[in-house]
Amino acid sequence: MGDQLFAVEANQTVELNDPTAHAEMMAIRRLGSIIKKTDLSGFTLYTTCEPCPMCMSAVIWAKIDAVFYGCSIPEISNFTDQINLRAKYLAKKISGSVYLSDGILLEENRKLLKEFQ
Repeated sequence: MGDQLFAVEANQTVELNDPTAHAEMMAIRRLGSIIKKTDLSGFTLYTTCEPCPMCMSAVIWAKIDAVFYGCSIPEISNFTDQINLRAKYLAKKISGSVYLSDGILLEENRKLLKEFQ
């Protein structure tokens, strides 16, 4: 593992007519199919935006070790509807742990979010 890149995905909700096809979900699905496991311990997820409750739940179920993201849910809410339930809140509700870090490449991620809008 180390610094190897395993999966790169993007939001495909419109293209697939699937409201669950968020980038994080697509990356988790892709990685699971590549390594043929549901336990993704030892992996880190990098994402433009703070994972929504659905995506954060998938991170937890997949046992991903860490998530690094740029824009927070309150910031994303300025561009599109969001469920205002923060990833850190969900992470506190589990017996294991998921490391969360925000503000990663913040300006670049803000630009991507504006383009997506």
